[in-house]
Amino acid sequence: MQVKCTSCGASQNISQAQNCDFCGSVIELESATNNYKTALSGESGNLMAMAETAIEATNWEEALQYFNRVLEKDITTSDAWLGKGIAIVYTSKIGDIKTKEAIAYWKNAIKHASNQVAMGKRVAKEINNVVSSFYPAIEEHYTKFHDLDDSYQELVGRFAVLESAQDFATQIDPENLNLFETGYKLCRRVIDSPKSYASAVSSSALAEGIIGQFSSNEYSRKSASRDAREKINKAESRKKEINEAGKIVYLLEQKYILGIRKINPNSSIKPSGGSASATDEFAIDFTVKTFNEKKRSRLLTADAFRTKFGVTLAESHNIVDKILIHQNLITEEDIKQEKAKDEKNGKIILWIIVIILVIVIIKTLL
Repeated sequence: MQVKCTSCGASQNISQAQNCDFCGSVIELESATNNYKTALSGESGNLMAMAETAIEATNWEEALQYFNRVLEKDITTSDAWLGKGIAIVYTSKIGDIKTKEAIAYWKNAIKHASNQVAMGKRVAKEINNVVSSFYPAIEEHYTKFHDLDDSYQELVGRFAVLESAQDFATQIDPENLNLFETGYKLCRRVIDSPKSYASAVSSSALAEGIIGQFSSNEYSRKSASRDAREKINKAESRKKEINEAGKIVYLLEQKYILGIRKINPNSSIKPSGGSASATDEFAIDFTVKTFNEKKRSRLLTADAFRTKFGVTLAESHNIVDKILIHQNLITEEDIKQEKAKDEKNGKIILWIIVIILVIVIIKTLL
């Protein structure tokens, strides 16, 4: 049966008492059913019903018109403000995503709600759905026009505008892990997908160049080589562009990583920036914990860090040493003494190997 949550006002079709899919509050069937009937009564109720029908038909322009008509009659209708915010995003153009207006409408939805906390949770979940649904259109536009100059910068810029809505969602429901995970996953897509596409273009160009060398015509071979070189150079240039413009996304991603770790301290999530950092909270926590577990061994900690973060052993030692020093777990003098000890032990081991080899050689000659 169709009901309307008495806490956040979300309409749902349920058959028994359960928690609201949007705010988590317990839905009592009788009161929620009466709430739904009351909401549909009168002219505003009819308009809201028409708006919901338009949404089911994905006719967002029409839905927006109905929401506006409801608000003209009663500016305190939270459901209409919420719906208007969603509709304004879906009716946006790729180059003009109206998240700023939408956030203003969503704030009104919360402001006029009888239960602002519950409405905040509902708004946050709706935003999460909107952002997740709208982003693929941005990515598809980039894929279609990726050869144009500044195409990736445009992708990042458009994503940043859309992401502001997701950021607002995390502010109004800061304990919702799903909101932070969605933000993180979208940041990864903005970073990883274009990189993969550029790498594929580069590999394809290389293959075309190799195949072209099998031609019996010298001009064709030179032409194939030249074309392949140009495509590869362009792909490599695009990778550099992605790395540079992607720095903005890395900052956004870090915000969601911190949110995930705060809610779930056991999360193994890590940045996608390509390397670990001595200032990254996850790297710091991992290093301190591992250092204590490994009986305060720098070498074992660095090796575990290398495996965890996929960096070189030299990078691992450098980052681990910086973290341990900053956390006052070791000093620079400790590192010098340990390196000197390792060097001395290394020489001893080398001499032992030499002596063993000499003994083996002597025995062979005798």
